[in-house]
Amino acid sequence: MSIYGALRFLWTYLKPLSARLLLLVTLMLGATGLRLLFPQLLRALVDNALAGATLMVLLVPAGLFLAGAALIQVLRVSAIMLSERIAWAATNSLRFDLARHVLHLDIAFHKEHTPGELIERVDGDVTTLAGFFSQFIGQVGTSLVLILGVLIFLFAEGWLPGLVGLGSFLLNATVVLSVSSITVKAWSGIRASSAEMFSFVEERIAGREEVKASGAASYVVRGLVGMSSKHWRLRLRARFLESTASNLTVDAWVLSQFAMLLLSFFLYRNGSLTLGTAMMLFFYADLLNEPITTIREQMDELQRARAALGRLVSLKAVSPSITDGEGTTLAGGPLAVTADQVTFHYEEGRPVLNGLSFHLQPGQVLGLLGRTGSGKSSLIRLLCRQYDPQAGAVQLAGIDIRRLRLDDLRSRVGLITQEVGLFGGTLRENLALFNQNVTDQQIWAAVAGLGLTEWFGRFEEGLDSRIGPAGGGLSAGEAQLLALVRLSLRDPGLIILDEFTARIDPVTEALLQTAVDRLLAGRTAIIIAHRLTTVERADQILVLEQGEIVEWGPRAGLAQDPLSHYSQLRNAGREEVLA
Repeated sequence: MSIYGALRFLWTYLKPLSARLLLLVTLMLGATGLRLLFPQLLRALVDNALAGATLMVLLVPAGLFLAGAALIQVLRVSAIMLSERIAWAATNSLRFDLARHVLHLDIAFHKEHTPGELIERVDGDVTTLAGFFSQFIGQVGTSLVLILGVLIFLFAEGWLPGLVGLGSFLLNATVVLSVSSITVKAWSGIRASSAEMFSFVEERIAGREEVKASGAASYVVRGLVGMSSKHWRLRLRARFLESTASNLTVDAWVLSQFAMLLLSFFLYRNGSLTLGTAMMLFFYADLLNEPITTIREQMDELQRARAALGRLVSLKAVSPSITDGEGTTLAGGPLAVTADQVTFHYEEGRPVLNGLSFHLQPGQVLGLLGRTGSGKSSLIRLLCRQYDPQAGAVQLAGIDIRRLRLDDLRSRVGLITQEVGLFGGTLRENLALFNQNVTDQQIWAAVAGLGLTEWFGRFEEGLDSRIGPAGGGLSAGEAQLLALVRLSLRDPGLIILDEFTARIDPVTEALLQTAVDRLLAGRTAIIIAHRLTTVERADQILVLEQGEIVEWGPRAGLAQDPLSHYSQLRNAGREEVLA
């Protein structure tokens, strides 16, 4: 990313904070102005002392010097506190935008990028920008003002001191600009390595049960050690490059200081200036070092920021292929479901669904059967519009779902899978999905409507009971019960149950089946079956094989037909073919 692009991106998030940024610059300029006056006060103090001035005369510049030093510290502390506020306000705004953007990206994107990698992008890279947001403009701007002020004062004393000061600045600036870009690739590699390491750790922690069961802990540790070693080597190289650049600028500063010292000594010996003026020139030359050093440090910060910004801009440039439709709305009540010649593939030339067509009347329950890989889950993903078909159309209530707003579609379609997402928080927050508009009365009405009031009595603190992100002591079946209450609160017109009883114990399953019967009353439903008993409530049966319909019809009729796939499965009791 170019410097112009980085600054333009920076301004996007600093613009709402422009008033605070202006105050920050004012504080820093005030401190800079006072520092420019210090050498003048030093000259007055030294020359007056050598001239035999009285104590009262000497106390004036000395007092101003001390007062200015104290005021500078106040201004600096105030500027630091304000800059931190600006940094966190700007970076938190950026984090919010990135998190919202990532959450709106397609499922296909999330299959290619692990949560650990995205966390490193959203948090790690943004944290790298904190100093850039808070310091860059103010520090560089005030440093340039300080340099300009020093050069003006030096030229005011004579063209020789001015030329030496200007030469010192040009020498240091040339060195800074020459070495400022050498760490870009190094820091970019560090951030990429960090993202890879975060991704590795996140995946292994998520699969900790399998890792422990297979005795692969040592393998995981070795992998992490290897990544950490690579990360350390990259950081060592980056730090070496930075220290090399720093040493070069220090060398340039030493040369410039030596040149001004020789000039001051020569002019003082010739009587062209006083001792106080000679000391003043040397202190002005010394002042040139700090802003140049600051600029170099900010250029290093800019290089890190550019590496991070390049990845963040690339992330923000990813556009979802699934976008809002024109805004057609769905009527209330149960929804009809239609698949019209639907063809879909994840990879070109390998269709998962091929010319699929069926129609489910409002209020009916469809039992969806088929072997693993037959296309059951892919059909559900299309209904939830996680993907769009390459040909044909999926319709709800006769409306192509591509014409609907995504929020409207997903508020009318409820999905429960084997894995229920639970979050660290109270039972109330998990049931309402952190929607503060959902009242306790609505939650308890939904619980009662599903016949779960007695079961909910096990939570001693009621809706204030806390559960963890992994379930907090809940079994898989109990998590499914919570998911049913969530759906009841949303009142969807289509409910999809994706093998939701696959991991349920018999006791919980009886309670779950009763709750499901109540939830499905008056609603359209699609049930992907892992057990044939799950689809006994279905009105229609659809059997898929290799993405095509091999059987479709009323469950009762198919059950009585000895030649039907469904009847043969029931008679054989071979439920495992559906797994």
